[in-house]
Amino acid sequence: MTGVTIGSTLRRPHVWLPGTGIPPLLLLHGTGGDEHDLVPLREHLAPGAPMLSPRGTVSENGMPRFFRRSGEGVFDEDDLRARVDEPAEFLAAAEAAYGVAAGPGSPPGSPTAPTSPRPCCSAAPRRRRARC
Repeated sequence: MTGVTIGSTLRRPHVWLPGTGIPPLLLLHGTGGDEHDLVPLREHLAPGAPMLSPRGTVSENGMPRFFRRSGEGVFDEDDLRARVDEPAEFLAAAEAAYGVAAGPGSPPGSPTAPTSPRPCCSAAPRRRRARC
């Protein structure tokens, strides 16, 4: 894809598509997805908008996700506390690297993916400028 930056310099695989206008889209895949899965949504949700799509760094039976679970639909609270700053730090680094400000609102994605940034936004509010 033209204009795609696939990066690991921000310590996790991700796709960045530059754009203009509205705040960047943050697209978060569901369990077993990756940073490429939701890229086509950009043109349906906000054509030409900047877009960031990171890959979850937790592996559950070989499938990427953003936070470990202790059971179906149940976050592993200890893992969540240990990882809560990781997404916020990645987003702050991406904002600096790509020269964009945090966007408002909940990120679109799979039915459960929008819950992933909530813990990092509430636990690290000084680091995040986004309204979650």
